[in-house]
Amino acid sequence: MMSYGMVIGFNASLFSELRKSQEIPLDRDSESWLASLIGITTFIGALFTPIIIDSIGRRPAVITSSVLMVSGWITFSLASSLPVLLVAKFLQGMSVGLGSTMGGLLIAEYSSPKYRGSFMATILTFLLLGSLISHLFALFYNWHQISTILGFFSLPGLIISLFSPESPVFLATKGRYDQCRKVFRWLRGPNEDDELEKMIKTDLIVKESKKSRPKKTTSKIIQKKLTYVILTFKKREFYIPVFIMMHLSAIHEFCGALVYDTYAFDIHKALYGTDIYMFKVMASLDIQRILSTVLTVYLTSRVRRRPLLFTLVGLNILAYICEAGYIYARRYSLLPFDHMAIGVFLHHFHYFTNGAGSMSLTTIISSELFPTADKGFCGLIRSLIFSIFVFANVKSAPYLFSLIGIEGTLCAYALLQFYCQVMLYYMLPETKDKTLQEIEDKFRGFSLVDRAEILKTKDDVDVSN
Repeated sequence: MMSYGMVIGFNASLFSELRKSQEIPLDRDSESWLASLIGITTFIGALFTPIIIDSIGRRPAVITSSVLMVSGWITFSLASSLPVLLVAKFLQGMSVGLGSTMGGLLIAEYSSPKYRGSFMATILTFLLLGSLISHLFALFYNWHQISTILGFFSLPGLIISLFSPESPVFLATKGRYDQCRKVFRWLRGPNEDDELEKMIKTDLIVKESKKSRPKKTTSKIIQKKLTYVILTFKKREFYIPVFIMMHLSAIHEFCGALVYDTYAFDIHKALYGTDIYMFKVMASLDIQRILSTVLTVYLTSRVRRRPLLFTLVGLNILAYICEAGYIYARRYSLLPFDHMAIGVFLHHFHYFTNGAGSMSLTTIISSELFPTADKGFCGLIRSLIFSIFVFANVKSAPYLFSLIGIEGTLCAYALLQFYCQVMLYYMLPETKDKTLQEIEDKFRGFSLVDRAEILKTKDDVDVSN
C-alpha cells in the first residue's frame, strides 16, 4: 500500500521538473495523457484480479503486483523519452489495479476478526505515508534519482510476498485442507480452530452440492451470467447503493487531492506565486492529511456518518471557494494585504477536509452499502467508476486550467461537490451502528427474514383452517 502511495506522490516531482528542465519535452496533451494513464491501467489490472486470485491464488497476484511495481520504477529511472515514461506508468497502473483490490481481501483472509478492523484502517494511512515519502525525497533529489530510491523502497513488498504463505481460504477452495490448517494456525495460532473447521466444512458442502448439478454448456453459462446482470440491475438493494457509491466516488476523486498532487506546480504557483517551497509545503500537507485520517477513525466511532459527511464535505466546498477567491484576488491585485501564510492556511485547511472527510469517510461508507449476494459485481462496478473518474479528473484538469483558470476549475469542483451533497442528502441512509444486513434491508424496503416468517405463519394458518 505504501508503494501505491509513492506512485501518487511521485507525480509532483516528475511533472514539475520536466516543465522546468524540458529534459523530455511535454506539451499539454502528452502531459495529461501521462498523468491520466494510470486511471485506465488500474481498471485493466483490476479486471485481471478475479481471474488470478480464483484460479492461481492470492499470493501470485501480490507477487505479480510487486514485480510490476519494481519494474515500473526501474523503467522510470532509465527513461529518456515520452514512450518510455508511458510504459512505466502502464506497469505501475497495472500493479495498483492488481494489488489495491487484493489489499483488503488478503487482510480479511489472513487476520483474526478482532484485529481485522485495525488492519483495514491502516490501508489509507500507508497510502498517504507513501505519498509523504515521495515528497520528502523530492526535497533533495531529481526525479531520476527518486525513481531509483523508490524502487528500493518497493523491494520489501516483493520480498515479503515471496516468503508469505498462500491464503488459507484459497487453499480450502482448492481442497488442500491439510495445508490450509497448517497455514491458518501459523497465521492465527490454535485458538480459532472453530472458524477453520467451519470454513472447511462449508467448502465441502459447496463442492458436494456442485457435484449433483448437471454440467452446463458455454452458451448456458453465458445466458445465466446475462440473466444475472439484468436481474441484479432491477433490484433496489443493488441500484440504489450503486447510485450512492457513484456520488461518493465523485466526492472522493474530485475533492482536490489527486489534482493537487499531480499538478502541484500549477497549484503552488497560483496560491503562492512561486514553487520554491513546494515540496516542503507538500510534506507538511501529507503529515496533516495522515493525522486527519486518524482523526476520522476516531470520529466515526462517536458521530453519525451522515452529519459528519455533510459537515466535512461542506468544509471541502468552502475551502475550494476560499482558495478560488484568493487566487482571483491575487491575480488582479484586489487584496489590501497579502502574505504567503494566507495561502498556506487555505491549502492546509483544504487538505484537512480531504483527509478527514472527502477521502476517508467516503471510503468507509462505500464499503458498508453493497448487498452480500452481489459484492463481487458491485466491486467491479466500483473499480470501473473509480478508474473513469481518475482518468476524467486528471486528463481534464490542464485543459480546465487553460480554459477557465485555476480559480474557475476550483469553483467547478465545488459545484460538483455540492451536487453530490444534494443527491446524498436524499439517498444516503445512516449506517452507523447498523449491521450490513439492516442496511441491505433498508435499501430493499423490507427484510427477507421477516417476510419469510410472515409467509410461513400464513401457510401454517391456511393448513390449520
